[in-house]
Amino acid sequence: MNFIKMQLRKLGEVKFGLVLLVIGVICGFVFAKVFREYYWDSISILDVDYINKIKNSAIDESVLFGYVLWNIFQPFVLFWIVSATVLGLPYIALSILYCGFQGSFFVTVLISKYGLKGVLLIFGYTFPHYLLYLPVAFLCLRGGFWLCRSLHYDNLSKKGKSEKIIRTIVLVLFLGFALFLGCLLETYVGSALLKKILVLF
Repeated sequence: MNFIKMQLRKLGEVKFGLVLLVIGVICGFVFAKVFREYYWDSISILDVDYINKIKNSAIDESVLFGYVLWNIFQPFVLFWIVSATVLGLPYIALSILYCGFQGSFFVTVLISKYGLKGVLLIFGYTFPHYLLYLPVAFLCLRGGFWLCRSLHYDNLSKKGKSEKIIRTIVLVLFLGFALFLGCLLETYVGSALLKKILVLF
């Protein structure tokens, strides 16, 4: 905790976040390359039978929408709950590292398997919903940081903390609505686009 606070004072929250993101990206790339033999056969999207199953299956939008909502809003709610506690700063730092690692690992695996065609697959998995998800993620990280800092590290009065909580609730509702729109895009647009792209594989 003291290390995180010291680096935050030295770099500022944005630069420190970027450093963590880059570290995560590098670790994801190295892990994907070094430990390939341990995970390669267990990743579904690398399996031809799995791809054919997606291509040939009809999409049940209502079931898919429920699945997408759960997988998006579960970490969203958890993030804000933890950000309101004294554990918020290390949790946010770990979240940034994980996002960098996960994204880098995903991209590296697909490019390693499919070459330039992997770029199409990445596009299919992320467009258009990530046009909303990424800005929401950035605003969550900034908002969660300032919420945790205001409640536990700044010498705010009780009234100041209450005002901060109210502003954060408004932000969370706005971001939640944006995520809901992103879930709609992922379900009804992104899934159809992905199926069209998978025809090429």
